[in-house]
Amino acid sequence: MYNYRQAEISELNEIMNIYVAAQKFMEQNGNPQWPAGFPGRRDVTGGILGGILYAVEREGKIAAVFSAVNYDSDYDGIVGSWLTSGNYLAVHRVAVSEEFRGKGAAKYIVDEAAVDLAKKRGRGSIRMDTHEKNASMRGLLSDRGFTECGTIELIRDGSIRIAFEKKIK
Repeated sequence: MYNYRQAEISELNEIMNIYVAAQKFMEQNGNPQWPAGFPGRRDVTGGILGGILYAVEREGKIAAVFSAVNYDSDYDGIVGSWLTSGNYLAVHRVAVSEEFRGKGAAKYIVDEAAVDLAKKRGRGSIRMDTHEKNASMRGLLSDRGFTECGTIELIRDGSIRIAFEKKIK
């Protein structure tokens, strides 16, 4: 059974190891979504200190990490259309540790952790985005009830992402 909580600065090295392994996994699978060094130590530290980075635990170990914010300016310029007019939780930087890959941690994030956070924050939907070559995340989102809504352009580097949204009850 998984549970989630805010990540702690004392876990920075362990979390960085998860992200570095995820970057290598993406690269090996032809997905250029996270070029080497992103998210970097500064990004992760900021997420922890800002209270937006979450650790997913199982058996006393960090199985996965993700971030969640109530607004993402990248989502303002969608080419397509969102299911809702706003009031969403944006979930980003999902990464599963090698030990827990394929064991339901990512499903837990999109089905339970993100939904719980969204409800606690009074949000009506969850929005996520991913690279077109991230077949595993695209499949996960489609399988878990997310709707492909169009594309967005990232402000940080101009790259294009496929945008998804799921209404929650």
